[in-house]
Amino acid sequence: MTARIPEPRTPNTRGTATTHDVEGGPGWRIRSADLRPVITDLAAFRAGLADDPLREEIELLWTGKADDALRRLERVAPTQRVRASRADCHRDLGDTCTAVHEYDFLVAECIGTTRKAAMRQHRGKALLAAGIVDRAVEDFTLAVALRQASDPVLLASAEQALAVARSRTRDRAAEVVTGSGEVD
Repeated sequence: MTARIPEPRTPNTRGTATTHDVEGGPGWRIRSADLRPVITDLAAFRAGLADDPLREEIELLWTGKADDALRRLERVAPTQRVRASRADCHRDLGDTCTAVHEYDFLVAECIGTTRKAAMRQHRGKALLAAGIVDRAVEDFTLAVALRQASDPVLLASAEQALAVARSRTRDRAAEVVTGSGEVD
């Protein structure tokens, strides 16, 4: 029997017509609609992350229970990964200012490390959720450049994020040209 996982809220689906979801790992993918991970097969997800100490918190976050995930993460030692997960919770709860602020610190801490691409990409997602599209494009562009020689799934997710952000930039430009909230 396969458990049904609710889709997290998708606040803005415009600008995603040319991008596709990216398979992230066993039982989960990254949706192009909002660049958020979603669990598609709970058993496969749990098996794939069986040894991950944050598996339960990640499961809560990725199944739309960011408030529960955040409460649990607040009781865990604040490693960079935990802080990034907390920022993702804030982003998903609509507190994008807190998410971007935390990622600003995390990006600064990761300069010159292998985590720089991940932190830039996640900050880009928070910026995009906040409507700061130009800065998100900058972060995603750098993440793509940094991930050229990395795992193909990581590169694909960075390219997906960049395509979505660029599409949103085109949407905003079209709104300015038409003078309305509608894109012709």
